[in-house]
Amino acid sequence: MIADHDRPLGPKLVALYAFFLALIVELGACGKPAHYLGASVPRPCTTRDVDRCLGWMAERDLHAAELDLYEDRELRGYIQGVADRLAKGSILARAPRVVIADRDDTYATAGGRIVIARRTLEKLESEAELAGVLAHEIAHVEGQHSVVSLFGRPPDEGLVNRRDAEGIADERAVALLERAGYAPTAMARALANVLESEDDEHPLRADRIARVAVLAGGRGGFEGRDELLHQLEHMVVGRDPRLGHLGERAWIVPALGLALDVQTGDRVRSAAEVLALHRDGATLVAYAVGAPWGKELVGSLEDRQLATSDVGPVTMGLVPVDTRHDDSPLGKLVQAVRSTLPQPTAGSRVVIVERPKGTLVIEIGGTSVPNLHLREATAGELADATPARIVLVAAPRAGTLGELGVCAVRALDDPSRVVAAGELVKCADRLPPPGDAYHRPEKLSAAMLESRRDESRRARDTRAARPSPRTR
Repeated sequence: MIADHDRPLGPKLVALYAFFLALIVELGACGKPAHYLGASVPRPCTTRDVDRCLGWMAERDLHAAELDLYEDRELRGYIQGVADRLAKGSILARAPRVVIADRDDTYATAGGRIVIARRTLEKLESEAELAGVLAHEIAHVEGQHSVVSLFGRPPDEGLVNRRDAEGIADERAVALLERAGYAPTAMARALANVLESEDDEHPLRADRIARVAVLAGGRGGFEGRDELLHQLEHMVVGRDPRLGHLGERAWIVPALGLALDVQTGDRVRSAAEVLALHRDGATLVAYAVGAPWGKELVGSLEDRQLATSDVGPVTMGLVPVDTRHDDSPLGKLVQAVRSTLPQPTAGSRVVIVERPKGTLVIEIGGTSVPNLHLREATAGELADATPARIVLVAAPRAGTLGELGVCAVRALDDPSRVVAAGELVKCADRLPPPGDAYHRPEKLSAAMLESRRDESRRARDTRAARPSPRTR
């Protein structure tokens, strides 16, 4: 793993998934179709191919629950081609499947999947650097480090082993690059471009860069700068506001076509992919999830109340509190899988709005129930939330990017980089929305979480007398 991932999973989940696969096989033998997050499971899941089934389930989570997959078939095919080329020099029987995600970091999963972050792609300058990132993850798959890479932070005594695995993957990547005809020197540049911070699980950034530079020994090979840039042209750059964007008077979710009006007196605490605000003595926390996962959340609610509205089917209810612990393998599996997906706090009141392309979840804390003022987003609001994309501009002459001022709106390359006349430069076609930042606020602050827990407790105490939320 080049850098730390977004949502670590527990190490026991592999065994629980394996039990789930056994159940799938039994269901298949009985002629009953098996499903996971609204989709029929593929053949590997019915033939005890645990590794490939795990990979499919991890990808299904990104698509059907978290809305994190970045859909660009041509770009994904290009990246897959680079991975295929590298895998021919590896010990793997087949190349890992690569998917692009709207996440901060790139990592390998169990099941032969590489999740490459769009944020990682933004930072790379050549196909050889892309190959370096992929080769590092392929090395994790070769060494069966992917379970460690995916399943989160080991205990303190495992940090040395984890750092060793990262160092081994760096060194192996240099060899894979050279076998595939890429410049091995690109590995040092890839690390320099992608790594931004230090952590306990990885060797020091400077040490990693120096080590692979020594191994590369200045040897050349294919670079492919223009090849990569032409593939990245028109890719979304920076945070994608389509899962949540604060406009002048409303929080907009363009992916769902919805807007939640922000009222005078509202205290907004977060307004990107997660909206968190205080209104009329209540706390609202809203976010989008995939439609299949949304249906499962609806089905799990207690005291469900169904309603129709201008924005689609609306379900109101209470998130159940697990007062009983199911220690069976299936019960543990359900708890483990659900804990990794975006979901409301146990005991909270929720309003769930189902839309064709996803579901909006609104948690309501506190004793009052405010008017939500939820509506269809206007064409103007949707246009204002258009994401910035990469455009390519040819340098008019030689010099540093800072001196040349090549980009009319915003430069994405290092201003100190020296370019030749005619060399392509990455620019953004628009500025990010005001106050925009890339990092997704998937985890609320400790104070916010504690506030939600307190409000959920109060909600449970008074739920018998609660009024129904209103969407208008």
